Amino acid sequence: MDIKFINPFVSGLLNVSNMLGLGGMQRTGVSKREKLQTDHDVNIIIGLVGGLQGNIVFSMHESTACNIASTMMGGLPVSQFDLMPRSALCEMANMIAGNSVSNLEQMGSLVDITPPTLVSGKNMISLISQVETLVLQFNAKEGALEMNIAIEG
Repeated sequence: MDIKFINPFVSGLLNVSNMLGLGGMQRTGVSKREKLQTDHDVNIIIGLVGGLQGNIVFSMHESTACNIASTMMGGLPVSQFDLMPRSALCEMANMIAGNSVSNLEQMGSLVDITPPTLVSGKNMISLISQVETLVLQFNAKEGALEMNIAIEG
């Protein structure tokens, strides 16, 4: 995976987080996995097609997802991870991916994104792709989240 393609996604996440008022989003770690696999309660998958092919997965615990949705909805308490917070999280992922592909386009790489797919459940492992994956950990006042970047080829 070419590292030059990572920064547009980091910038996309940080830009959108600031726009949405998420508190102090900071990168706290980085690691690699042999395949795109997550074990958190909530996973939002965005496919990449065109100049880059692969997947981006935002992964977090349900409590973080509820906290992020609450912030996005102006502080309205979110006690259940039902349709409204799920929709908010998908919209956030879509905004981040859109911002990221705009950054990639400025680098000369034309990339399209698929609509977000949200997968959630307790004690679940999601195996999404057999491609080496870069895992970036972030933390904000709403909680911790991972951005998994799996670019093919």
